[in-house]
Amino acid sequence: MDGKTERALELLKDLIAFDTSNLPGNEKSCACYLETVLGQDGFETVVQVLPEYPERANLIASIGNKEGTHLIYNGHLDVVPAGEGWHSDPFQAVIQDGKLYGRGACDMKGGVAAMAAAALALKEEGFPFHGGQLVLVFVCDEELHDMGIKHYIASPKFVKADYGVISEPSGGKFCLAHRGVARYEISVLGVSCHAGAPENGINAMTNAGYVLLALERLSQSLASRTHEILPPPTLAPTVINGGLKDNIVPDLIRIQVDRRMLPGETIESCQKEIEEVLDQVKRKRAGFDYSIRPYVCLNAGYVARDSEIVKICNKVYERSLGKEAVNTFFSGGNDQNFLVDAGVPTLVFGPGKMEQAHTVDEYVEIEEIRESTEFFYQLAKEILQ
Repeated sequence: MDGKTERALELLKDLIAFDTSNLPGNEKSCACYLETVLGQDGFETVVQVLPEYPERANLIASIGNKEGTHLIYNGHLDVVPAGEGWHSDPFQAVIQDGKLYGRGACDMKGGVAAMAAAALALKEEGFPFHGGQLVLVFVCDEELHDMGIKHYIASPKFVKADYGVISEPSGGKFCLAHRGVARYEISVLGVSCHAGAPENGINAMTNAGYVLLALERLSQSLASRTHEILPPPTLAPTVINGGLKDNIVPDLIRIQVDRRMLPGETIESCQKEIEEVLDQVKRKRAGFDYSIRPYVCLNAGYVARDSEIVKICNKVYERSLGKEAVNTFFSGGNDQNFLVDAGVPTLVFGPGKMEQAHTVDEYVEIEEIRESTEFFYQLAKEILQ
């Protein structure tokens, strides 16, 4: 095993030992650990504590020529709760049969460790960083509300870098995009009355059926929309509730809707489409009324296949690892959209597979750590030489 991989595994074991389950997160202690490791090796470091959450923090570490090209390596320090049923302590890493087990091994302390180990190797080998600056951005709260990346981008420490890479688990592939998500609550309105005389009221539950049919027609129409990387957008009703008692005609039914968005779609444009199909129902059906409220929005993230960051990453990967680069999309959400929207062309590449994320007995293969660490090492040399 080479020195960079050994260093990455040592870091990963230490990172897993910090219980950063979100909620509550408590990433500050983990960020301070990385500050010590990187700071004592000559990196300029800042622990960014979230103003309203004193135990939640980002770690920003940089090295190199501030006047040259800037490359961001990004990852998150929080993990989802471990749950029950593990065969070992989820916060004590175990290596067995070529795999390292522990909460966050895959999602995504493995990626953080690989990026940090690559950066440390460059510094310790005397790489001059004449061509620019490497900025490590390890954030809190990615798993819930993205407070960490939002705080970083809004802060004076934000660097509008030329390139960015996020080390989410990508299975050895370059993920150039992820779909966004918008969620809405539709309130179907009615007039309550005794169930024995329903003609005296307006049944919100009956009208909710018309809402579901209209949403299904809209959902089917979305399937024809295409993108060079991503699958089509989707729309799915996910939660419905309402009604007070089994002998009262309900005057309110609430329906929650999940809408997956392509780049260019917005929470406003998607809401307008929903309103258009529901307004058609309203014009045809007496007594039909509704209101709609958005409550979640995460934009899509995307860099084009012919963008410079994709070309460079493909070239470095094939040259350093001897494999053909594969360009695809990321099935879940991540912080790509925030960096892209802030002007940093960013893609996703990191150790681990999404099938292992958030699972009992989560693991990452040691070979994936080796390959990712080597790639991050070679990519920084290519861009910042």
